[in-house]
Amino acid sequence: MGLWKRGRRYWTQTVVNGVWIRRPLCPPGSTHATTSWQEAVRLEKELIRAALQGSLPPQGHSIKLFAAVDEYLEAKKATANTQRAIAFDRERLEVVKRVLGDVRLSAITARVIEGFQAKRRLEGAGNRTVNMDVGALRQVLKRFKQWRRLEDDVKMLTETGGEPIGRVLTDEEQKRLLKTAEDNPEWEHVWCAAQLAANTSMRGVEVKHVRRKDFDAEKRLVHIRTSKNQTSKRVIPLNDSAFDAVQRMVKRSDVLGHTEPGHYLWCASQHHKLDPTKPASKWDTAWRALRDAAGLPGLRFHDLRHTVVTRLLEAGEPDHVVESITGHLSRRMLEHYSHIRLKAKKDALDRLDRSNSASLLTTRRDRPR
Repeated sequence: MGLWKRGRRYWTQTVVNGVWIRRPLCPPGSTHATTSWQEAVRLEKELIRAALQGSLPPQGHSIKLFAAVDEYLEAKKATANTQRAIAFDRERLEVVKRVLGDVRLSAITARVIEGFQAKRRLEGAGNRTVNMDVGALRQVLKRFKQWRRLEDDVKMLTETGGEPIGRVLTDEEQKRLLKTAEDNPEWEHVWCAAQLAANTSMRGVEVKHVRRKDFDAEKRLVHIRTSKNQTSKRVIPLNDSAFDAVQRMVKRSDVLGHTEPGHYLWCASQHHKLDPTKPASKWDTAWRALRDAAGLPGLRFHDLRHTVVTRLLEAGEPDHVVESITGHLSRRMLEHYSHIRLKAKKDALDRLDRSNSASLLTTRRDRPR
């Protein structure tokens, strides 16, 4: 009994108060056992101490989902680069908990996950959103050594022939969405957010974190300081529509008395009380009501970003310009968003055909007889 190695990683097997314990020695925030002997000794002592105190968490086959999620999120605090990463996983896992309930991890099968995917799709969630939900659940299952038995059978929606991730609005759909939002005063903040995103490609989290000091009215710029990742921080010039949307939010803030430079334009609201020192956490209720009123069920706020990228690419804007606006990191990520419509592709190939035909005709004319 004691420490032993499984491959390069350390495990422990011991008996504490008559209970047999056999576990991998994983550092906080990691799903893999340590490869360091010194760390393994320390982790084993902590495990035995927890067992003696009766606070040793159950192993993956017996632990329930809610407790597993709590432990996973607590451990992630030690390794996450940003608070947003923790908040993101918490949001996704709240959805998982709501749909699956407090089941044992060992009861989660590939069929259970397929049922989860189907239910989320019926609720109107897009493929990408459902995949993010399953991805967060996968991390929890990995931590408790429950994923390996599922990994060969669980398929993300795009792998099983689902609809393409993301949606591109037609001109008519976008006009209808913004007109519907503008006609309802209660949706002013959502209208302004949608107008800004539809003209800049800003993500929802980027819009929510815009503060008064991030908006330069004289130069007509907005500074994006909080984003999905550090490299997405950037400065975006505002066209007339985007400028008008931000100006309306500034005037709204003036009326509310939110005049400090650090105050958020889209601020937090709880129990009908606004807190300008915190960014809005979500606008799901207003967004769902808006999209349904506009006849666009299932539309995600993030689809406005897909639409901007597609239109910029269809207009022939250089990739590096699109990347500087949208904050993409690589060509692969750019292609992920660029759902170039079939008509645009057909037009490009038709132009190539006309060019080839004209070139061939010129060659024939120049050929000596």
